[in-house]
Amino acid sequence: GRNAVKARAMRVLKQKKTYEQQADQLMQQSFNMEQQNYAIQSLKDTKVMMGAMKDGVKAMKKEFKTLDIGKVEDMQDELEELMEDQQEIQEIMSRSYGMPEIDDAELEA
Repeated sequence: GRNAVKARAMRVLKQKKTYEQQADQLMQQSFNMEQQNYAIQSLKDTKVMMGAMKDGVKAMKKEFKTLDIGKVEDMQDELEELMEDQQEIQEIMSRSYGMPEIDDAELEA
């Protein structure tokens, strides 16, 4: 009677604990597999990025071969000189005709 019910209850509790342990193990295994898949995908993504970066470096090197830093500097110097000439022309063109020159001291008086 009573002992049989108690023994059955103990078996059910042990079985429940076993199932809980198995469920915990399966969850941990699943988590481990997800982590591994994430790591693998990250490595694949990194490989793709590295390939793109390598292609970028190759393209940049090719383009740099067509550039001469000395020529770039010369062009910048020439542009600077032209801009200075342009400024001088603007100053010449903005001169007033026949107007008396007024200095700042006269304006303040």
